[in-house]
Amino acid sequence: MYAALNQDKKLINAIESNFDEKYYCVDCERPVVLIKNDNNAFFRHENINHNDENERNIHRKGKELIVNALKILGYQDVESEYYLKTIKQRPDILINRSTIIEYQCAKISADKLSNRVESYHALRIPNIWILGGEYLSNQIYRVHLKFVSYRKPWGFYLIMLDSMHEQIKLFYGIKLFGPFNKIKYKSQVFLIEDIQEMFNFEADLTETECLTINAYQLEKIRKVKSKKADALKLKFYKANNQTVEDFLGNKKFGAIKPIYQNHQWKLVCGEQAEYLRQPFLNTKKEDN
Repeated sequence: MYAALNQDKKLINAIESNFDEKYYCVDCERPVVLIKNDNNAFFRHENINHNDENERNIHRKGKELIVNALKILGYQDVESEYYLKTIKQRPDILINRSTIIEYQCAKISADKLSNRVESYHALRIPNIWILGGEYLSNQIYRVHLKFVSYRKPWGFYLIMLDSMHEQIKLFYGIKLFGPFNKIKYKSQVFLIEDIQEMFNFEADLTETECLTINAYQLEKIRKVKSKKADALKLKFYKANNQTVEDFLGNKKFGAIKPIYQNHQWKLVCGEQAEYLRQPFLNTKKEDN
């Protein structure tokens, strides 16, 4: 979970928290532990068994909310945990035996996610994944990017469901911005019963913002030391008779698609593109 209550019962985002305070679960008010590093921050229950039970309750309620929302949209043939014999899977929700919805609350690896999605695609069944539980957050972090999908009215997007507050949150216009791929996006919150309003929503995806690289960022690039980064810098110097840092000085960086492992400054300097594992996007990333 990405937010918890502090000792004053104030809701605190994990990224804004510190190890000196005590924190409690928003749903059950039991103690949680802060897990924080350079790339991610979240809370987990002290008792893993209770955590599992709590996640099951969140998952069960979320599925019920989604089923009810689908009925509001007019779908009649909505089945929960229907067994697909061919691939030995029980998707959370199956609509008209032709569309799957998964409500993902527990952490899942990119490999396992890809296998699940590919198994559904093998049956030619479209699948929509909604995030909750351990993935529920007011912000998007790197851990969320493997779930990114694309829809023309929303651009690159994610959907999260807060089953406790019965709200669905759409993150849209997701992009990577600046030399170090800062994740940027817009968001809109809908009540679950207003799900039709969400599907009718058309985003303003106009992008004009640019960022000129600054001295701090150039120094950060200068200090990057790894076999791969050193090879890129050397190759660039031999080809251009100019250092990477000199070339990047006063360079402007806009937005790129949220599909790259490489930082944008490396791509600009000629590093071969490496893509994130994102099974919901076309394998030909440039076509998105």
